[in-house]
Amino acid sequence: MPAPALEQLIDDLASGGLPRDGDYSLLSDLPRDVGDWLKSGWGRIPAEGRISILERATELAEDNVELNFTTLGRIALDDPSPEVRERAVLALWESDGRDLPERLSSLLESDDNPGVRAAAAKGLFRYAEAFALGHLDNAVGSRVVLTLRRAAENYGEAVDVRAAAIESLGPSPEEWAATIIGDAYETGDPTLQLAALRAMGYSGQDRWEEYIAEQLVSDDPELRFEAVLAAANLGSEELVPTVGELLVDEEPEVVLAAVEALGEIGGEEAHELLLAFREHVPEGMEESLDIAIETAAGGGLFRRFGELDEE
Repeated sequence: MPAPALEQLIDDLASGGLPRDGDYSLLSDLPRDVGDWLKSGWGRIPAEGRISILERATELAEDNVELNFTTLGRIALDDPSPEVRERAVLALWESDGRDLPERLSSLLESDDNPGVRAAAAKGLFRYAEAFALGHLDNAVGSRVVLTLRRAAENYGEAVDVRAAAIESLGPSPEEWAATIIGDAYETGDPTLQLAALRAMGYSGQDRWEEYIAEQLVSDDPELRFEAVLAAANLGSEELVPTVGELLVDEEPEVVLAAVEALGEIGGEEAHELLLAFREHVPEGMEESLDIAIETAAGGGLFRRFGELDEE
């Protein structure tokens, strides 16, 4: 049975109240029997309250690893409100559970709300990545990747859902995945092109260097920013000179992204560019630059996959 404090909290929430940050510990690490009890009373809370609770729980869990809202998120996956279901997926982003790949795959396949389907597709990214690294059961990983492939290739699907599926297919080494990513990039649709750019970065394949380089000099600051992130994820030293040119970009967010990317890619050239930038670093960016210099001197961050052989 739940603790009296939790019972009182749910009664308060059902009356339209919202929990204080200190109350969220009552919703963390719930045992099975308490989770079953909460599931029966979850619907008593107004939809706006359920949305707010999940949003704040997600924020708190990011700042405090001791908080675990997996049970709460699982309960909310079955919520009648699509807005609640979408936020439940986000709340489960780092949760463990053997059932989650299947549940997210089912949501992507059959949920009637495109926002939920897109969130589910994004949530499947970490399983597609784990499968590519050989860290996920073959049957589970194959199911995840097949579901993402069907969504990405479904031209009748909402563009945001297709884009999320394409992005999550980035780590997949299969040639058909590369074809999907390349085709999405060439569509000219901004949403699909952006998803393809992100997928290229996640792929770890140097075949995408020229595509990322093309967007590093885009007139669109959002594309330049995303291209810098993709370059950092790819970890290609071939892109260092072009990323280095963005240290004088007119957009501060692009400059900061370039600093961090050079640190993550690492290598002698990246390290020298960062050292030279010390004379021109904008106020407030000094700490980020120092961290990037130290990271670059250590060789950068380990690349996700390295170059993958083409069949």
